[in-house]
Amino acid sequence: MINVPPGTNIDTVTQKFGQPAVRCAGRTGTERLVWTAQPMGQQAWATEVSTDGRISGFQQILTDANFAILATPGMTKEQIHCQFGPPAEIQDLGLGFYDKHTTWMYRYMHLDTWYSFMVITFGDDGQTVLKFGPVPDPMFDEGTRGFDAD
Repeated sequence: MINVPPGTNIDTVTQKFGQPAVRCAGRTGTERLVWTAQPMGQQAWATEVSTDGRISGFQQILTDANFAILATPGMTKEQIHCQFGPPAEIQDLGLGFYDKHTTWMYRYMHLDTWYSFMVITFGDDGQTVLKFGPVPDPMFDEGTRGFDAD
């Protein structure tokens, strides 16, 4: 966890942790910054920077509670990228030439216990969320790594 007190100057933060993976517009008059451990880690942290260059404090953002925002109708790729940073994996899925959907996958700890992906599938327009939900991360599934349960 990034432990930096609110009010710290952004220059101090970037000297310590490097440049963020994402910079985008935050709430009115702020900039949202995201540092991430994707593609292999399960954490990402965000803060907002005020116009005077001070951070609001850090929040671990890859959580079930934060992913609930995906239920907001019309959520777009741009909004999700700003909210959670870059995904661990991007896949194009579909059954045929006309039925192809892009899926973004974020590694995280589902219910703070299970190594999982939050899978976000975008609709036919390629931009808005069609569906989302957690699935087990196969990287941590012994059955997919050649181990027997016996």
